[in-house]
Amino acid sequence: MPAAEPASVPLPLLASPPASPLVEPRRYAPAAFGHAHDYHQLLFGIDGALELEVDGHAYRVDATHGLVIPAGAHHVCAGLVGNFQLVADFPPASVALPAGLMARPRAFALDGALAACVRELAAPPEVSAMGTAMGTAMGTALNAPARCLPLQHAWQRAARLATALAGRLGDAGSARFPVAAIDAYLRANLATPVRADRLAAHFGWGARRFHALFCEAFGDTPHAYQTRLRLDQAVQWLMAGEMPLLEIAFGVGYPDQTTFARAFARRFGLPPGAWRGSISSKQATSPWTPRSARARL
Repeated sequence: MPAAEPASVPLPLLASPPASPLVEPRRYAPAAFGHAHDYHQLLFGIDGALELEVDGHAYRVDATHGLVIPAGAHHVCAGLVGNFQLVADFPPASVALPAGLMARPRAFALDGALAACVRELAAPPEVSAMGTAMGTAMGTALNAPARCLPLQHAWQRAARLATALAGRLGDAGSARFPVAAIDAYLRANLATPVRADRLAAHFGWGARRFHALFCEAFGDTPHAYQTRLRLDQAVQWLMAGEMPLLEIAFGVGYPDQTTFARAFARRFGLPPGAWRGSISSKQATSPWTPRSARARL
């Protein structure tokens, strides 16, 4: 099923832009339907419930439970009366989350800080100002928040949600390999350059075996995964619009602004200053546009 991508800023520095994530609230119709897609989908229940069958197993998404649907997994879903979910579509190479945690359907609890983050992202300030028009077609995005958001907002919402979700999905890969603990350690030490041998020693592993297990569980080398974590955090700070670029660079572990700008541009196609500067201009020119009911299911 084709997917409609959010509007984006031209990316002159990349041969092709990175796949963009999407985070938006949706309702699903009661008529059951099935499909598969080439991105991971994470469902966060808010009200009502959504019943699903993923690869022959039954799941339920409601106000206290969420679900990971891996890319390529066929699933059938039906919305119960009053269902309301925050839905995150994460292409595999987008926000930093361990790849192994997306390898199979995975239910997780929705409470505490994660639940608060989900509810805030599902009801951004513009919803109360514009009103909420609820769709009824299958997988319909709510009209106000389904605005064609600038690419910067799509990445910021996705990075924030991934940060809140990290550590809630348990471990993946080897039963003895502490994926969640490694992920938490890297997130807590963004300003410290990662060395694979020291990271391995910190968790009590030999360097070679640790590297192999890390790549299997995270889908990246330790350095590449930490780079994604750093830039996810940089996006969130850039969107706050307050921190100087040099302070952001130091905060996510780069020795100077130039090195940070190069890494940022390699991933997102624009240097951080242009990324931040284009936000207000796109907000001024981007109309409110209802997303197609079938744009992303």
